[in-house]
Amino acid sequence: MARLKPLAILLLLLVVAAWVINQYIVVKSRAAIFRPEGPIPEVEAVIVPGASVYRSGQLSPVLRQRMETALGFLAKRPGTKLVLSGFAIPGGYNEAQAMADFARKALVPDSDIVVDEKGRSTYVTLLNARRLGMRRVLVVSQDYHLPRALYIAARMGMDASGLAVSEGPPDPRFHLREYAGRVKDFLLIRVSRYLHAD
Repeated sequence: MARLKPLAILLLLLVVAAWVINQYIVVKSRAAIFRPEGPIPEVEAVIVPGASVYRSGQLSPVLRQRMETALGFLAKRPGTKLVLSGFAIPGGYNEAQAMADFARKALVPDSDIVVDEKGRSTYVTLLNARRLGMRRVLVVSQDYHLPRALYIAARMGMDASGLAVSEGPPDPRFHLREYAGRVKDFLLIRVSRYLHAD
């Protein structure tokens, strides 16, 4: 029993640390998150992070919400670059291309579309955008995802705002995964600074 006590204390400390990290990221990004109906800062690019795509090429509800919100914004700000970032599986689905097809059907000019097929995570999506020289950006995603995305962008030296999509009832699975994701990227940003150095 005596051996279990240090393990229990360590576990408690880890749980508390994860909670503190999550709260820090959420509070830090709160002022930079906007709604479609409100005023939104001027930006040079809109970034839509990828999410699941069905075998048919149809966007999942989560990704469709992001795209429709981004397209609604672009209708008021023509000429703004649209960065579509997702993962491409060789011989399988391609998130970024499916998003680009969706944008083209909405009559977004090809000249305004930037396709990033190497956006395998939120961190990599923002890293790729930064390497393309984008600094003043608007990330379009769900409420639960935006704090992490904006925190990463800020740590990479980007002037990032977030546009929250209108979504239905929250799915606990997404929120639990995001909770872990914030801890992961909080640590990653600190131990991998060289990855986003100029």
